Amino acid sequence: MKKAFSIVMALVLLFPILPSLNMKVQADDVTGIKLEAELRSIIEAGIMSGYEDGTFRPGNNVTREEFATFLARALELPSGPAVFKDVSPAGKLAPYINAAAAAGIIKGGSDGNFHPKATIVRKDMALMIDNALAYLNKTAEYVAPTFSDMDGLSSTHKIAIGKSVNLGIISGFPDNTFRPDANAQRDQAAAFIYRLLEGDLPEPPPAKLYQTANIDAAGNVTRSAVSYESFDLAKQAMDTSGSELVTKDGEIIYMKYNGGMVFAKPASGATVNLYTDPALKTAKTYVSANPKNASKIVYTTTELKYVTSTDQYVQVYIGGEDYYMKPGDAMLVPFEGAKGRGYYQNVNGSLVHSIYGIENNTYSSYNAGIAPSFMRSGQKYYSWDGFSFYNASGHIVGREYQYFQYLTARTTTNYTAAELDAYIKKAVAEREAMGYAKYKDASKKSKILGIGAALKKVEREKHVNALMVLAMAIHESDYGTSDHAYNNNNIFGIQVYDNNPEKGKSFETVEEGINHLADEYFTGADGDWRGGYLTPGDWRSYGAAPGTKSNGINVKYASDPFWGAKVGGHMRTIDKELGLKDFGQYTLGFTNTTDLNVRTSANGSLLYTYNLSRMPVAILQQGEWTKVVSDIPTSVEGYIYSDYINILPVAGKE
Repeated sequence: MKKAFSIVMALVLLFPILPSLNMKVQADDVTGIKLEAELRSIIEAGIMSGYEDGTFRPGNNVTREEFATFLARALELPSGPAVFKDVSPAGKLAPYINAAAAAGIIKGGSDGNFHPKATIVRKDMALMIDNALAYLNKTAEYVAPTFSDMDGLSSTHKIAIGKSVNLGIISGFPDNTFRPDANAQRDQAAAFIYRLLEGDLPEPPPAKLYQTANIDAAGNVTRSAVSYESFDLAKQAMDTSGSELVTKDGEIIYMKYNGGMVFAKPASGATVNLYTDPALKTAKTYVSANPKNASKIVYTTTELKYVTSTDQYVQVYIGGEDYYMKPGDAMLVPFEGAKGRGYYQNVNGSLVHSIYGIENNTYSSYNAGIAPSFMRSGQKYYSWDGFSFYNASGHIVGREYQYFQYLTARTTTNYTAAELDAYIKKAVAEREAMGYAKYKDASKKSKILGIGAALKKVEREKHVNALMVLAMAIHESDYGTSDHAYNNNNIFGIQVYDNNPEKGKSFETVEEGINHLADEYFTGADGDWRGGYLTPGDWRSYGAAPGTKSNGINVKYASDPFWGAKVGGHMRTIDKELGLKDFGQYTLGFTNTTDLNVRTSANGSLLYTYNLSRMPVAILQQGEWTKVVSDIPTSVEGYIYSDYINILPVAGKE
């Protein structure tokens, strides 16, 4: 079958190799011809392409050099010496012609010429096929052909035709003629080869799906005319030629380092996994997405920073960490010609993040907190983590963190229940005044009205910051007006999943839901292998602050990569409205090593361990040992050796 496979592969030589055409268009001039079935089989096997206009021209002729080359490649003939006067050793097809001659499959004329450009006639094609049968050790009994036009043919030709007819490889015409001196046509050649293989067509050869490409400032992509069988070959060609992109099936799969953005666009589903390893074995977190062919846009398609890629993975950056995505989940968009991208601005001293919606070319914005000191009003800045900011040229401008986004949840707010209720009442009334239907009668119906006492009770008894819990409720329930809030007393979106957003857990009262959040989610329910979001070492724990997709509650709690920033933004808004009693009360830091022990006192016994680095800590006192707010509710404070903590530069804090 190896040689038979080669025969099929060599068929490509009989037909021009042109860019892939739509199969339906390719077959237009094949439909209805007598040899359609054979020709279709070859087309469907992927071994034959057509002309630029979408035709196959089955009636076109085949040259002698094409057919000789076909057989030489098909039979994997060893090389032979140059024997024909009219075949230049430098000719493209000369090695195949010489190989076929050395094997005795073809012969020239008495003048020593092969006449390579001459069209091959049917009797000579039958002779070459007979020689191919001998090479394949396929025997056939000679049966004298009964065609009416056999008189005058040499015995050699008659025997070759008779054998092929007996095998069912070659046939004549309805008028009982063979037309031995007629030019061999493309449909006939295809049919003879199909029958020579007895219909045993191999799997299609590897398609050359990869191309290099360049992109201009307007975003126009120009692909090279050469295609490659693998990503590695295309990437090598890109590096050699200085091209900018590699494409597969027309889609960009590789850009230069940090050359653009990646949008989460899976084939189906509302989320995309982010892996910590290029083998895509360990999924740490996930981000929101819309399918590539979605008929309805439900979620925000996450934008990530492109780092690099292969045909096996796409490496991205978001939230302070590099991750890996499946290529099928990623849409690569170069900076050149991109219609839009997310950006940050200083708006009256506030950090406003505008998120780009690639499907509709629109933006949505939220207040993330305090604008960093280096941001100028009216300018756009770019970031994929919310603390490292770049200008349009890609140069870093500065780094500053948002206080409330990285404030740990075990801290305590300075606001009383009455103050929190006053803010809620005012904020809900402002929403109702907007006139939107969803806020109708919100000042009377909102489910977060009057929850101040419940929030402070949870803070006091379960050691969860009341201001953060309120910010979560505002964000998740849209100020207590969501359907889940109204119908289920569920103001946190508990058990509301991306794949089924209509459903969620129900509670008898809103206060029951607040306690459920603190007990089942933050600390962790007994018997739940996932553990708590705030409990060090548990599966869901990546730090006790709202955070990002790298560290904090946001890693596992929500698919929205900016959930932590939005919660922190609400905390900042409430704090500003109520008199700035909370901002800057703690110094914030990140741990800088793995397997870090937190102790009950300086050099004291073990309290708990941070398995991962970059865990947010709220600092109470600094020295050789740093006193921090404990992440477990049974202890108020813990101690970490100071070398293992990096102090964060916080926006708005001297």
